Amino acid sequence: MNRGRVQVISLGISVFILIAAGAMAAKAQILTAQEFSGRVTGINAIFTTNGAATTNIAGDTCPLPPRGGTSTVTTSGIIIPGALASGTIVSTTSGSGITSQSSSSVADFFFSGGGWSVHATNVTTSTQCNCCDIASPGCSGTAGVNGLTVTGPSGSFPVTVTGATNQVVTLPNGAGTITFNERTSSTGSLTVNGIHINITNGTTNYNVIVASSHSNILCPGVVVTAGEASISGRTLDQSGAPVARVGVSILNIQGAVVAQAMSAVDGTYTLGNVTVGQTYIIQGTSKTFTFAPRTLNLVDDTTGFDLTGTPRL
Repeated sequence: MNRGRVQVISLGISVFILIAAGAMAAKAQILTAQEFSGRVTGINAIFTTNGAATTNIAGDTCPLPPRGGTSTVTTSGIIIPGALASGTIVSTTSGSGITSQSSSSVADFFFSGGGWSVHATNVTTSTQCNCCDIASPGCSGTAGVNGLTVTGPSGSFPVTVTGATNQVVTLPNGAGTITFNERTSSTGSLTVNGIHINITNGTTNYNVIVASSHSNILCPGVVVTAGEASISGRTLDQSGAPVARVGVSILNIQGAVVAQAMSAVDGTYTLGNVTVGQTYIIQGTSKTFTFAPRTLNLVDDTTGFDLTGTPRL
């Protein structure tokens, strides 16, 4: 008798566990950032003489698209003979899920100008911003300088890199400053420069930033439940008149097409069965009009998502 009761109880517990597990799975949540931003430059130098500026940039990833993705650049070589050079520069920026991150590495950096020279065997920085806390996105960064030597008009100028944030070394006779681990930040945004040289000699200013990493993230402010939704709207010209037979596509952040539709005579379109909780790009294709892509962080069914085109020339 007792043995039978034990079996019934065990069966009841098993059913409860299965129901609970199913409920937890149904409530599984996906969080994705609404927008990403990032950029890395290995060397960004502006030399200004008598008000005329010359800019030299090496290892530039260019800005990260709002939808995220990854951009990596590797380069090296002499930028300005006798004044600016480096070994290998590796710049990387990326954004996906709930994280935006960037990193820079500059080997054998060399600068000479205004009677001063700066050399470092390696300069590195990294930044990362995330949406772990939606209400307060967090950012962190690192910076490192190895094998540093600084030489001025009077010879060697000893400098100790402490690792402190925004460490400013003032050069004698008003020549300028060298800043290490230079940082600027705001909500969901952080930029770290490994070395920032700012030297003035007569009418010439040397402004050189080495290993600059920037990350930025915009959190959605909501947690969405995994599921599917639809997107609908109209394809229009600049006057608001409908444009028919426009191919409307939705792409994920990897650039893969998720759904496609053709706009009707009145310009209406609908894209269905699209997974929520992700950032998408909606674009229109037409033989007679050009449509600028739009970005959407899909949370629920979305209506009135119109695409406006301009006539092809």
